[in-house]
Amino acid sequence: MDFDEIITSRRSARVFTNDVISNKQIEKILQSGCSAPSARNRQPWKFYILNDEQKNHIMDMLFEWDKSNPKERTSVKGTAEQIKTANKMIMIYSDNYKSKAKNENYKKPDYISLGCAIENMSLQAVNLGLGSCILCDTLYIENEIDEYLGISDFEQICGFIIGSPIYNYPPKIKKDFKDLLLN
Repeated sequence: MDFDEIITSRRSARVFTNDVISNKQIEKILQSGCSAPSARNRQPWKFYILNDEQKNHIMDMLFEWDKSNPKERTSVKGTAEQIKTANKMIMIYSDNYKSKAKNENYKKPDYISLGCAIENMSLQAVNLGLGSCILCDTLYIENEIDEYLGISDFEQICGFIIGSPIYNYPPKIKKDFKDLLLN
């Protein structure tokens, strides 16, 4: 697959087969994330690769949150369903800075850097013939997940699921860049 095809083939895969993802594939995906550009080369990303028990526990926590909050209109239940079929899940974290000035001034550039890392991971998944999906609904239970995993010094950014997609997702209609120009 050439680079343009990788970019245009990337989809948020939400249903996966039972195919096992190898540690070598996970390492390649994470290395691609680590190869992303970052503001002042801070490389603010941290990764937590969940084992099956942890992945399933977080899935159950999301189902429980959804049940406990019936009036909330969210996609939390759908996210839990996606986690159920994913072969692997990685939690992505960012550095927290002790200095108030650094916390205020580094956050936005770090978020951009993290977005670059996550996109690199998504593109590498496509390159490996896999699918992935970025899960922000984990933030509804951010504190509970962090406590469960024993994470206290980092900011949770998102979950990231990986697997062999059950089918080829059709292309989404994207706006033409000309319609997005401000000048």
